[in-house]
Amino acid sequence: MTKNRTHRNSWNKSLLPAGIFFAAALIAGLCPIQAQQSNTDPVTPGYAHPTGEKLVYRLDWDPPWYLFFFPNMHAGDAEVRLAGETEFKGRKALKIVFMVRSSGMLSRLSGMEIEDEFVFLTDPETLCTLNVSKKVREGKRKRQIDVEYLQDTRQLHIRELDESVTPPVTIKDTVKDDIPPCVQDPLSALYSLRKKTFHPDFEYTSVIGHDDVVKEVQSRVEKLETLDTTAGKIQAWRIRTAALMGGLFKKGGQFKIWLSADDRKVPLQFEVKVSLGRVLGKLKESGIRESAE
Repeated sequence: MTKNRTHRNSWNKSLLPAGIFFAAALIAGLCPIQAQQSNTDPVTPGYAHPTGEKLVYRLDWDPPWYLFFFPNMHAGDAEVRLAGETEFKGRKALKIVFMVRSSGMLSRLSGMEIEDEFVFLTDPETLCTLNVSKKVREGKRKRQIDVEYLQDTRQLHIRELDESVTPPVTIKDTVKDDIPPCVQDPLSALYSLRKKTFHPDFEYTSVIGHDDVVKEVQSRVEKLETLDTTAGKIQAWRIRTAALMGGLFKKGGQFKIWLSADDRKVPLQFEVKVSLGRVLGKLKESGIRESAE
């Protein structure tokens, strides 16, 4: 009996970061990304960045069939906020904030709490990423990760600190060469995607940056369908994303996102399928703050 309990606990502790963090990363690592504008990918006329926008998602975990003893359960919440313009090293930048917090039954079963906060700074015109700052709090794991994209020299500089010890210990402090001239973080990519005009079978190849890894990604509009949301039935574009080189997740996986079929293209829902089941994120709250940061 004790052995079975230990086995379940080990499953739970691996599920939380793999399921919530990489999945809720909706967004944090996997959204379709446009590497650069082209005439074949038209921008919606009159589109403007929804400064002050706040989107909050409920995250639920659906276990795989072989974990039949676990029910579907609430896993946590994710929040995306377009905080507005700021300054980074003498140039204008859009500030995007992404937060993930665990809660509900899955958090209680695993005995692990997640409270991560990412800040993305991106060029307001090109939406190419300038800087990423990550504050990771996942149980005993405490990290501060900073990535700067040096566009002039086509390099990135990554620095990672282990803040679970005192004083903090530097785990990584390296420069990577031969970076594409425009790399987008997942959330800059999300806002870039929302500028596009969709049609059935719309697809493109793009570039994703996650820490010091850069991947080519192919995204495709699968269909237009009706979603049941807290605001009623809404037409949405279903988009599927797949990496051309390696899996999107550490152990493979699939990612889908649904954007409202209007000029705003609000991310209404996303789904991540991995070896440990499925994480579903549904928009539960949205709005525009009058005074952005």
